[in-house]
Amino acid sequence: MAASHRLIVGARGWDHAGWRGAFYPEDLPQEWRLTYYANEFTGVLVPESVWRAADPETMTIWCDDVTDGFLFFLELQDPNAAELPAVPYQDLFASHWGGVPVASEALMSADENWNLRRLRERFEHLMLQPLGVTSPGFFLCGDPPNIDHMREARLLADML
Repeated sequence: MAASHRLIVGARGWDHAGWRGAFYPEDLPQEWRLTYYANEFTGVLVPESVWRAADPETMTIWCDDVTDGFLFFLELQDPNAAELPAVPYQDLFASHWGGVPVASEALMSADENWNLRRLRERFEHLMLQPLGVTSPGFFLCGDPPNIDHMREARLLADML
């Protein structure tokens, strides 16, 4: 049985210096990177160190910088942490709330072998996970995450 939600493919973070010139134009101001990223990808995993350091005003600016349908997922480093701190993140992000990925298949490290067949199996498993109100997410990690792999993964997810 197929999931009724689309699979969001993105990166862990959007502000990678290594993407300058390779993904981001050389002359793109840093404060425009999220908007540029959101023009190609529909979700991002915000590293815990980033969202914990951001105030509600900054998160509102993030939401204003992206298009409708873009989702923010918040990373929790401690897999035993069952929930976010008391700040109402779901309310802050409103329609841009993606949730907190809990499935280990949701993150792919830079040192994992790139295999589209196995990636398809991973995606199918993610899409069968019980969902709240949002779509499942899949995020490539690394410094920086491989943009070509992200594009291939997004295309694969779109085909499923």
